[in-house]
Amino acid sequence: MWVFGLVDTSHSPAIGYMEVVTTRNAATLLPIIQTHVAPGTIGHSDEWSAYRRVSRLPHVASHGTVNHSVIFVDPTTGIHTQHVESYWNRAKLKLKRMKGCHTHQIPSYLDEFMWRERYGKTPNDAWVSIILEIAQQYPV
Repeated sequence: MWVFGLVDTSHSPAIGYMEVVTTRNAATLLPIIQTHVAPGTIGHSDEWSAYRRVSRLPHVASHGTVNHSVIFVDPTTGIHTQHVESYWNRAKLKLKRMKGCHTHQIPSYLDEFMWRERYGKTPNDAWVSIILEIAQQYPV
């Protein structure tokens, strides 16, 4: 099992999208990238072979890479993957605080993590967001 992730760095801290994938090849990852990036996206990644054609995706304006076998932040371009690594570390920390979970539950825990990052950073925010969503779905 692999978890693939993307982040939007226009937020601080970056918010992201994660999905469990069975393979890490271009046929699996490129459609996910295309679905979840906005037009004009500037992408950064490591040099995993599946990412070689990211710059050809219609929504991607440019794509830069960093070679992790040599360096983690390119000193010339500043390209790095630290935002997505940080996002994934926050998600893993949540799972560790829960003392783990069953493998089949990981997708739902990732969904909850992503939802809380956007709408429920505090218990009160989560409650208000749920009530507002119910009100939209079931207007009186």
